[in-house]
Amino acid sequence: MNTHNTLTLRLLLTSSIWVILTLVATDLLLVHLFRSHLEQRFDAFLFDQLQGNIAATEISPHDGSLQMTWSPSNLRFHSPLSGWYWQILKNGKLLAKSRSLWNHRMTTNDPAIGSGLQHQNIVGPAGGQLRALSEKVTLPDSNAYFTFVVAGPLSNIDQDVQQFSKMLMITLTVLGVGLLGAVFLQIRFGLRPLRQLKIALTETRAGRAARLPESFPIEIQPVVSELNALLDHNTALLKRARTQTANLAHALKNPLTVLKNEAREIQGERRQILQDQIKGMTDSVNRYLSKARAAGAGGLLRTRIQVAPLAEDLRFSMDHLYKEKNLHINLSGLEDCYFQGDRHDLEEMLGNLLDNACKWAQKRVEVHGERNNGCWRLIVEDDGTGISEEQLTLALQRGRRLDETTPGHGLGLNIVHEIVVLYGGALNLHHSPLGGVRASLEWPAVDYSESN
Repeated sequence: MNTHNTLTLRLLLTSSIWVILTLVATDLLLVHLFRSHLEQRFDAFLFDQLQGNIAATEISPHDGSLQMTWSPSNLRFHSPLSGWYWQILKNGKLLAKSRSLWNHRMTTNDPAIGSGLQHQNIVGPAGGQLRALSEKVTLPDSNAYFTFVVAGPLSNIDQDVQQFSKMLMITLTVLGVGLLGAVFLQIRFGLRPLRQLKIALTETRAGRAARLPESFPIEIQPVVSELNALLDHNTALLKRARTQTANLAHALKNPLTVLKNEAREIQGERRQILQDQIKGMTDSVNRYLSKARAAGAGGLLRTRIQVAPLAEDLRFSMDHLYKEKNLHINLSGLEDCYFQGDRHDLEEMLGNLLDNACKWAQKRVEVHGERNNGCWRLIVEDDGTGISEEQLTLALQRGRRLDETTPGHGLGLNIVHEIVVLYGGALNLHHSPLGGVRASLEWPAVDYSESN
């Protein structure tokens, strides 16, 4: 399974990218708005100070010199090189300044007459960046123009913005984590019906349910309804195919029996030829009917069959069939062994293997089930005399039966092999440590786990 190609990952990535981009844009916008607000308040403070300086300034009636009736009370303009300064000029000549300028002056662009308030950024006496507000005005009793300048440090704005940005970043980070957590929970909750659908399909394929439940949200229910219709259609097709297979077997059985009986009345070489051909036809019909049944069981739906009860029934039958031999048929490891397919196929395969083992066993037959590398393995072995390596190879060849090379041994092994191959499995024959033949029947362990 490709873990990178999931709806959960796609939704989580797209939602995370959207949340992050939104929060980043929000951060930039809020910082910009906050800086604009600070600059407006900063400019308003400078404007009030500028108007106060203009109001406090007058021309002396005696000598025409510039005088200030009061000094601005804000202490920031009294602290030396504090970054808060003001000055008054006439034609570039400094007439008055704040105590904070000490023995310096600010260098600004002289505004044009009638241009109104001018904002400009300058370098202050201490080397810091200043935001200055200047205006050229005339005073009562004077026709001359005076330039009033008030400035303050931009570092105050930058520090406030940095502090605000830091607090905003922490707040938005916490908010982002909360939003991503909420998105994850929403995705998990929203996709829960799909996980339930997966589990329902698993139960259906495993044979533990015949149809999907009709209890899904309206967005998914049409898909569920179509799947149920497909399951019903497949079940109907399988049922019809099996019925037709049974009808075909019944239709061929009587004619073949008649032909077999009639062949007995024929004498000579022709009798043997007819009997051989009839026997070949019977074998072919049995083989291909078994293959058709197994192929039908290999479709969309497979019944989940527990091996242990069926093996118990077969052991009971073998005990009665070979009661004169007083065999000990031991079953082990079958409690958790399952077969996904048609019960008749499993019964035919295990019945053939068990019948062969009982036929050639001396006193003991062992049937053992085990799980091995994603497959179920069913081992049937006996303590008989065994067979040669050449006979083991011939037993599973197509169209060959072991009883045709060694009388009475290996009946139906070829059919067992063909059926299990249709289920993706295999039949292997080996020498048993008990002395006889060890038949190993393997098929895939169809284990649909409920993954989240």
